[in-house]
Amino acid sequence: MDVTRYISDCIQNKIPIAFLKYGDGEYSAAKGHKGHNCDNDKYTDKLRNGLIDSFKFMVDERINTMIGQWHNEEPEFFWNSLVKKKPNYVNYHTFILDHEYLEEKAAIFKSIKQSPLKKIYICNPLMVRAKILLNIDHMIHVPFNNWFDDSFDNILASILDVITPGEQFILLTSAGMGAKVLISEVSKRYPNSIYLDIGSALDKICTKKSSRGWEPQYHYLMFDLRDIIPPNWESSEYQSIFEEAREKIGKHGNWTNDE
Repeated sequence: MDVTRYISDCIQNKIPIAFLKYGDGEYSAAKGHKGHNCDNDKYTDKLRNGLIDSFKFMVDERINTMIGQWHNEEPEFFWNSLVKKKPNYVNYHTFILDHEYLEEKAAIFKSIKQSPLKKIYICNPLMVRAKILLNIDHMIHVPFNNWFDDSFDNILASILDVITPGEQFILLTSAGMGAKVLISEVSKRYPNSIYLDIGSALDKICTKKSSRGWEPQYHYLMFDLRDIIPPNWESSEYQSIFEEAREKIGKHGNWTNDE
């Protein structure tokens, strides 16, 4: 898949790039629908406005932005109507470790791990193993859902606190719909960095619990990511993480922590 190779090249050569996923939840929120997405993240007016503003900025104002394209045309018509430029749509599953292009996707994560740039990861507290998987410098935890309206400013401040003005860095997000707004706001201040909205890509490998139902079995992911799995990956210190993930990850489905 050309996009995966291109992203890997950008990371290796420190070329500023952004990838954001605007899926069915973001579309429903931006349209002003009531209710919540599959992660029980509520659609609110503040989130709606933030998503619309973030899409406009990332497409019209920022260079080298890729938008993960959802699987039907209706959301695309809506997003296109908001912007002056044509969005650079790419595969929605560019980072998702499913059953396609796994070797190339694994290469992206290897590029991230090997990058000398500072790495900041915004994620829920159960993703702690990602720190040693990708050599993360700063992990900033967000609640599993519904953090945007009340905690956005504090989380943004926490991100900005670990950035040194003038430095280039990689910002990774697995923080639901509000992650797009975080990326937009940080990117306004630091346009020369790399922003990757990886979503649920690392849920299974880090927690042993399926969050979407389409992930390969754990031992297959272990094989595909073998070049970056650290020696202490199966340490007993993480057992409580696996147990808690059974209750808190992928609650909307009947998936197991199938290894």
